[in-house]
Amino acid sequence: MASSDKSSLEARLRAIVKPIAKKVLYGQAVQPGPGTRWLYRAVAGADFYVREAYELMRRSLVATPAFLTQCVSYGERIEIDRLPYIQGSPRIYLGSDIRFSGQVGIQGNAQRSPELRLGNGIFIGHGTTFVIADKIQIGDFVSIGGGSYITDTDGHANYNPNRPIWEVPATDAEIAPVIIEDNVQISRDVTILRGVRIGARAIIGAGSVVRSDIPPDSVVAGNPARVVKRIVPEGAAAAAPAAAAAPAGAAAPPPPMPAKTEAT
Repeated sequence: MASSDKSSLEARLRAIVKPIAKKVLYGQAVQPGPGTRWLYRAVAGADFYVREAYELMRRSLVATPAFLTQCVSYGERIEIDRLPYIQGSPRIYLGSDIRFSGQVGIQGNAQRSPELRLGNGIFIGHGTTFVIADKIQIGDFVSIGGGSYITDTDGHANYNPNRPIWEVPATDAEIAPVIIEDNVQISRDVTILRGVRIGARAIIGAGSVVRSDIPPDSVVAGNPARVVKRIVPEGAAAAAPAAAAAPAGAAAPPPPMPAKTEAT
């Protein structure tokens, strides 16, 4: 009885492994059949958990603590997926509740004292690059989509007397700080150039090139970025109908008189 069970098990394994081995030998991708679907579902689940465990270990034990040693000061609950690629010696100041998703680049001008200041509750997407000669300052609760490029410098002097571009560094005229105020949302692949100030609660559309200041509570898009919509704060939206209904110059109505009560 035992020998027949063993033979049936061997036959079943042979039926699973043989077609897979043939496809591998001929360089073909394996497609799961009715008999192997359960196997590849288990492989997919195992791959997910192993990958997530690896990412957690790298984030918690390598990338985050190693990056924090490169910062002047930092708060709490900071998560760095991959160790940022840092050039030069930028001074980095971090608030709390910050997440770097994927690979982020920070390029500082080695001939100056560049400064990167990040507030609280900030998300920075994969592929974002900061190029700093003077200062980039980002307020609280700002989100930056992946692939964005933020710089406070042209990177080189505009006057180039027949010399390679790397031999003519930017002067003070080609450098101006970038300020991003609180609660700004920056979509994917946005370029923010030197001297720009983005007002609080602004939204920057994907692929925009921001070359001038952005007013608060506005939605901008395009190259160059232009205001396409104004955002009305919730409190102002509720007060607007009442203000429009009242005639111009009308006095506010008096408060209601208290009700009289008779003595018994």
